[in-house]
Amino acid sequence: MADGLKGFLARLSTDDPETNGPRLWVMFAISLFLVATLNWYAMVREPSIVDVDELTDYINEVVKVEGQLISWVEDPYNSGDDRLDAIIDDGTGVVELRWYRPAELPPIGTNVTVIGDVIEYEGRMWLQALGAGAMNWDKDDIPNAPLLSISDVAIEPEAYDGEVIQLTGFLSESIAPDVSFNSAYLGDHPTYGNSEHQMHMTMHSSTGEWIESGSKVTVQGILSYQQRDLRWSIHVQGPEILLDRNHPVEIPLLDWAGQSTWMYQAGSTVDVAGILSIEEEGWWLSGSAGSPLCVLPSDEDMSNAEQWDGLAIQMRGRLVWNTAISSWCLDKGGSVNTDLTATSSIDDLLLLLSANPSAALEDSSKRYVVSAYMKYSLEPSVEDEGSYFVDSPGYTPGWTSIAVTIPGPRSSWLEAGQEIIANVSVAWDDENMRAELLVHEYSEGQKANPMNLLWSDGATNWGYDKNKIVRINGLAEEENGTWYLSEPGSEKRILLQTVNNCIGLDELHVGTAMTWEGRLRQVEDSSSLSMVYTLNDADVDDNDNDGLSDALESAFGTSSNSEDTDGDGTSDRQEYIDQS
Repeated sequence: MADGLKGFLARLSTDDPETNGPRLWVMFAISLFLVATLNWYAMVREPSIVDVDELTDYINEVVKVEGQLISWVEDPYNSGDDRLDAIIDDGTGVVELRWYRPAELPPIGTNVTVIGDVIEYEGRMWLQALGAGAMNWDKDDIPNAPLLSISDVAIEPEAYDGEVIQLTGFLSESIAPDVSFNSAYLGDHPTYGNSEHQMHMTMHSSTGEWIESGSKVTVQGILSYQQRDLRWSIHVQGPEILLDRNHPVEIPLLDWAGQSTWMYQAGSTVDVAGILSIEEEGWWLSGSAGSPLCVLPSDEDMSNAEQWDGLAIQMRGRLVWNTAISSWCLDKGGSVNTDLTATSSIDDLLLLLSANPSAALEDSSKRYVVSAYMKYSLEPSVEDEGSYFVDSPGYTPGWTSIAVTIPGPRSSWLEAGQEIIANVSVAWDDENMRAELLVHEYSEGQKANPMNLLWSDGATNWGYDKNKIVRINGLAEEENGTWYLSEPGSEKRILLQTVNNCIGLDELHVGTAMTWEGRLRQVEDSSSLSMVYTLNDADVDDNDNDGLSDALESAFGTSSNSEDTDGDGTSDRQEYIDQS
């Protein structure tokens, strides 16, 4: 048989014209066979199973990775892409799977096998896959997550580190349907302040629906320790949050006198009582104090416009920030509006920057509305000026800050520790090589109470309160036309610059040690070529504005809360003068 095949091939290789036709057909058949064989091999060849820490050896190759699904987010840039990013941990490291046209996902903590191309770009590496076959798992790979109470975890959180668990609790804040990365607290009481225990919760994908503050939910996720914030957190997926719809949610009634605290109800369904006025430019609800609240009516409300105009009415809707008019609004229509934003904590944005800075920096036009605090006092300026936002009004362990540029000019100081609601975008600062926030609009919130300084603290400790409003007890003394505030009985003193018509320097008060309030600044002393402290825009405490300081009223026996304590028609100051 071998001789016959050899003879046949020999005839194909001759130059005999009679064999040219058959020879071409045979060669064509052999080429088809070879191509089919190679295609079959490519289809049946199984990709190699590799460890995550070895992926650098497989750039641009198709591989398999077996590991635990620990996180995922759908459409990470909110661009409408049919894409899902999943994080897989195989024990040697973690890798991101960018999965286009994804299929159904298993619960967090499931052991899965993923197949994709190893992509490396500008130092970043991920797996890229397309279609339903990119992730596989069996029923036995799905974890049995124990249902625990928050107090169970609080007793010994280390026992559940890295484990998949289920928790039931009450949400501390409302969750918007389209926010793909968010955080909240899970408490054991519907009222956040009444919870005995609370668990921080990080959500890695959008919920698809509003979940109100105080809602009872069951979540499943992986417990881990966050070193940056020194706290334990459970990582969950938005669509997997199970809402107990039988549990009633208490709707808060907004207080008109506390508008600076409304940011804590941002995104929540609230009740508001006030006088409704309907004008051409919109609907407005006015209360007993503060600025009017704009109302975005529903279609049903529009039909009742004539009979409601001018009435005292209580309305229910979602409290949102309207970036177009820089005002709080009550959204009753539920329509999609890019100007409306449910304010989030600055911590949510910091968490996004920490987890995926490239995603936050990718779209410089995207706006975020955040509630934060000023890290330092910022004086009025005619130009844009840099400062920092922080996630708490005062220093705490894990205190986190981010650079911001705030537009000017400003008519007043922004105080350290002051609450602020800002419409911001994320940008890259080339000069300092860092991410920063560009503030486009902002609204001032409640200011922090002045700091009480002690003379014994010393100049170094006072430096932490530079440019802040402070209070200090001292004695005003004049020397060669310059006023100083000194510690009684010692030589310690600082410069004193008072407000116009300062009562602390009139004939009734000079020579008396009193508590002064002003802004602590540092200026250059030309005579000593050194920096010295000065208390600017200072005056003594006068709570009732009757021209008599609280210190003298206390010594005199009158009230610092009333201009005329005994109600005889003569002010407390005049009575003090009459008896002096």
